[in-house]
Amino acid sequence: MALLKRPRSRHLEKHLTKLVLQQTLVGPERVHNLYVLAQRLEDERIPGDIVECGVYNGGTAAVLASIATHSKLPRTVWLFDSFYGMPQTTMNDGEHAREYVGKVLGSTEQVKHLLLKVGADLERVRIVQGIFQDTFPTVQIPQIALLNVDADWYESVKLSLEKFYSSVVQRGFISIDDYGHWPGCRKAVDEFFQERGLTYPLQEVDYTARWFQKL
Repeated sequence: MALLKRPRSRHLEKHLTKLVLQQTLVGPERVHNLYVLAQRLEDERIPGDIVECGVYNGGTAAVLASIATHSKLPRTVWLFDSFYGMPQTTMNDGEHAREYVGKVLGSTEQVKHLLLKVGADLERVRIVQGIFQDTFPTVQIPQIALLNVDADWYESVKLSLEKFYSSVVQRGFISIDDYGHWPGCRKAVDEFFQERGLTYPLQEVDYTARWFQKL
């Protein structure tokens, strides 16, 4: 598995991981990987905002925002979620996915509480509530340094990539949380790569998460 090299501030990472693991369905390997990607943005001075599609209670958002909102670069952290639970599925997502519709219900207040708990600057965070079909057309984000897609279903993942991929800057990162778990997510990513003629290798974090760097 292509886990990244441990960051220098191991104490900070352990502290963040302890705070966020109870507020996320993401395991420690994925938390670690996002922490390192966020730190690389600072070390390599990669410009742009942070965008997360699928927030739940803000576990991974807190990890990203704890670093990005204190960047010397003018970053904003954008968090998109309906906060009404998982949306309806399509035939691309499989029968098992239907059991989760309306579940995994997050809260904007819980997200804000956790962001404050990790020391994030809320002045540099935008929480955009609503279904992607409604909210994505209302925003324009010219430069994205890191796009984290934790949207599970085919339509949601497809919308996220179609809306934001072109704004990801050169050397920016795209993280896909559910590629190895939900068939709809995998199908959406594979189709997007094929349609755009992309050949980036997907780096494996654990059995489900993947990431790549846009070069």
